[in-house]
Amino acid sequence: MSLLEVNHIDVHYGDFLALKDVSIHVEPGTIVSLIGANGAGKSTIMNTICGLNKPTKGDIIFDGQNIAGKKPNQIARLGLSMAPEGSHCFERMTVQDNLLMGAYLAKKDERMQRLENVYKLFPILKEKANQMSTFLSGGQRQMLAIGRGIMTQPKILLCDEISLGLAPVVINDIYEKLKEIADTGLTMLIVEQDVNRSLKSSDYAYVVLEGKIVMQGKSKELSVDEVNDAYFGINTFSH
Repeated sequence: MSLLEVNHIDVHYGDFLALKDVSIHVEPGTIVSLIGANGAGKSTIMNTICGLNKPTKGDIIFDGQNIAGKKPNQIARLGLSMAPEGSHCFERMTVQDNLLMGAYLAKKDERMQRLENVYKLFPILKEKANQMSTFLSGGQRQMLAIGRGIMTQPKILLCDEISLGLAPVVINDIYEKLKEIADTGLTMLIVEQDVNRSLKSSDYAYVVLEGKIVMQGKSKELSVDEVNDAYFGINTFSH
């Protein structure tokens, strides 16, 4: 049974149909990537799963419950956490307070244990624990966003555009950390524009174009050339 099932959803922004009959399945303990160009609809899918958008058609089943139309805080309580693109930190809060916001439902002792676990994963965040997050570099902000996401101890972590605007060496470091997180058994759904990195880092991949899924398959079985063609809308088909 899939941990997350997005079943034939449509999403409208007013009269504009942003997502068209989108279906995605995420199995427990896997990394699934959503690949597509800027504006393809990847973030709209993520925001709809998290409850920021309400689908006009279809269901979203998470851990056996239909969460379509539920509020974001209700969905978060069920064990679904979002690590947004790194600019979405609380800039007037310290690094540590940003992280603690991710464990607001936990008891104090548990919060501090989770905090130490994040600091082990991202030592730079411990070094800068008392600094305002506005002074972090782009890569450090992305680490903070991921750290805040795993502070909730989620059943699934959604990572949106984690490499956007970052230097290649920083991106490599972040993906190494994501592999460490995945090795603990945490399920992840990752939005990425880089086709090569997506296929190397995930178990299964979906290609999104103009609000539709135009290709999908096991990452190791997908051809980079075919994915690139689908990415740009050239001879798109379902794998």
